[in-house]
Amino acid sequence: MRDKLFLLLAVMLLLCLASVPVFSGTDSSAASLNADSLYKAALDNNYDLQKLNIENRKASIDLKNAEAARLPKVDFQTALTWMSKPMIEPITLTAGELGSYDIGGTSILLPSEDMTIYKGMEDTNYDFKFIFDQPVYTWGKITNAINLYTRASETSELNIESKRKEIRTTISIYFYSLYYISRIESSLQQQSSDAERLIHIADESYKSGFILYTELLAARINAKQLAIAGAELNEQKEQALLALSKLTGIKELTWQMLDFSVMKDVNDIELLSKDAYYESALKNSPEIRMLEKLKDINELRVEISKGTAPYKPDIGLHIELGYSGPRFPFIETDWFGQDSLSLTTTLALQTTVYEGGKQQLQVKKDLEELEKTFYEYELGTDSLRNVISESLLKLELNRQNIDYYRLLQENDEQQIQLKQTQLEAGSGNETDLLTEKMNLSTHMINEYRESIDFYKNYFTLLGAASADN
Repeated sequence: MRDKLFLLLAVMLLLCLASVPVFSGTDSSAASLNADSLYKAALDNNYDLQKLNIENRKASIDLKNAEAARLPKVDFQTALTWMSKPMIEPITLTAGELGSYDIGGTSILLPSEDMTIYKGMEDTNYDFKFIFDQPVYTWGKITNAINLYTRASETSELNIESKRKEIRTTISIYFYSLYYISRIESSLQQQSSDAERLIHIADESYKSGFILYTELLAARINAKQLAIAGAELNEQKEQALLALSKLTGIKELTWQMLDFSVMKDVNDIELLSKDAYYESALKNSPEIRMLEKLKDINELRVEISKGTAPYKPDIGLHIELGYSGPRFPFIETDWFGQDSLSLTTTLALQTTVYEGGKQQLQVKKDLEELEKTFYEYELGTDSLRNVISESLLKLELNRQNIDYYRLLQENDEQQIQLKQTQLEAGSGNETDLLTEKMNLSTHMINEYRESIDFYKNYFTLLGAASADN
């Protein structure tokens, strides 16, 4: 009975273990990286983005430092002194030292008994002081500095947003390029297979004396060109994978890890008008907003420079609260009776009287920088408009070329059917059929290459306009 119970428990344990899913390092989930998941990985792992995050945190610290300038500065000073021989001795009076006077025949001494007027300086002295410095009026320099660092912090955040947009654009381009590279690979493999068959037929024909050796060499050269094209394509694929790995921080990224199950065809993409993309760019582009922030920063720099001009005094409040005495406060006895409290309040003004005109020159320099930002803003908007216009023109040309190559493929398929029918009827030859198949592969490859160029221009357009897919 006992053995049966143990056997039953063992069977139940095995069933429970069998029901638990087993995960390995080659889990299928690792092979489902699409463009969105690659972008999410880049947000966590991209080194350039992490450096910009550090710069953003430093900008926030600078802002807090600027805000702290309008708060009072509080210093504490203390001095603990011990003297082996105090400089002031005790002051005493003996009885009658000041004389005497008679009252009714009775002599009264002055003083009537020995007394101590001043006990003298003790051998210890403690001095404590709190010092408060508070800016009162600085001609807007502190407020403008806070606003300046606020704009600088916002610019730093926009710089991160711009980098994220750049990373997303680059990932999308590489992702779609890898998809069409894989399709080009398949077409090249089919083309290479057809070329090998053509070499075999040419070799047999040469041995039979039906063709010249130069025709055989032409077939072999064609096959070698396909092999070189395949090697170049593989190099492009590996370079794209390395670039994606660097962007996302995913080590040893392979093509098998990518998920191309959801891809958009070029005809499924609806393009907006040039004005719509340009309006989106002006509203959402972090680069344009950075240029706007730069204008604000330079305007604030001008105001700060004007506020530091001669004969514009900074006004500040200086307060000192001190305690000194021979007894340590709150610890030694009779410390309060021996203390000396002090309070000093000072309203101070400080201004530059003459500095050789340096500040006026600085104001002029800042005004020149401000004027330059206006031209940079116009240059930036013009550049965006040009990128949008050029991208739309290129996309239209890409679509026309893709439609053209698809028409050629449709014609190739008809020719293949015709050649296949002629071959089966005995009126055609296999060489013509293989040639048409290679033409089909060539036109498919041209379509895929044009599609790569299409998506490169498309994602460049979205990046410039800061628009969604």
